[in-house]
Amino acid sequence: MAPSLMETPLVVVDWGRLEYETAFSRQQDMVSGLLAGTIRDNLILVEHPPTVTLGRRATGADLHCSEQALRAQGVVLQRINRGGLATAHEPGQLVAYPITRLKRHDVRWFADSFLNVVVSVLADFGVKGELKQGEPGVWVNGKKICSFGIALKKWISSHGIAVNINNSLATFNLIVPCGRPREVVTSLRQELGHEVDMNLVKKRFVGHFCTAFAYRAAAHTANEKTGEEYALS
Repeated sequence: MAPSLMETPLVVVDWGRLEYETAFSRQQDMVSGLLAGTIRDNLILVEHPPTVTLGRRATGADLHCSEQALRAQGVVLQRINRGGLATAHEPGQLVAYPITRLKRHDVRWFADSFLNVVVSVLADFGVKGELKQGEPGVWVNGKKICSFGIALKKWISSHGIAVNINNSLATFNLIVPCGRPREVVTSLRQELGHEVDMNLVKKRFVGHFCTAFAYRAAAHTANEKTGEEYALS
């Protein structure tokens, strides 16, 4: 049995809706800060405008159209340093980036624990999420609801997960999701048949994340642009 983890502080910040390139730059700065010991572990919550990201192994074959066609539809294309292939971001999707030191130097443990946080959140809304052996993500009734891709630098994580909550899913029609042409995506709204309270989703996500990784939320701002806050309990 693995030893239990020691509870430590976690700074939780919600960036609201933010361009992917800006969020990516901030993540890199935070990784450097954590390496230098000038900041604590952080969990970032954010939503992105329509964006397609290509991981290290992705190629043009992972897109259904050209970069110019993406731009014409108002979709930004970003090539990034996480693992995986192509995925999509849209408003209404919950994106979570843990900028944290792994408490165990075990990538499989981190990935499985992180994905099971999503499974627990879905269960709170009466939806059964499932993991697939050797495949990063979470599925509901055979349809993908969560994408996963991380980068590690000296056991400090960046990037993370994207959970489809209230987003339209239209951007996914422009890509081959995670290299699987027959992959069908879904959202929590689609599964439930109604809009979901995003603040409630965030609150449940933070709670399950802290439980899974033995953190206590030391600070929380719901939206750094407006200053509006929401309780974690």
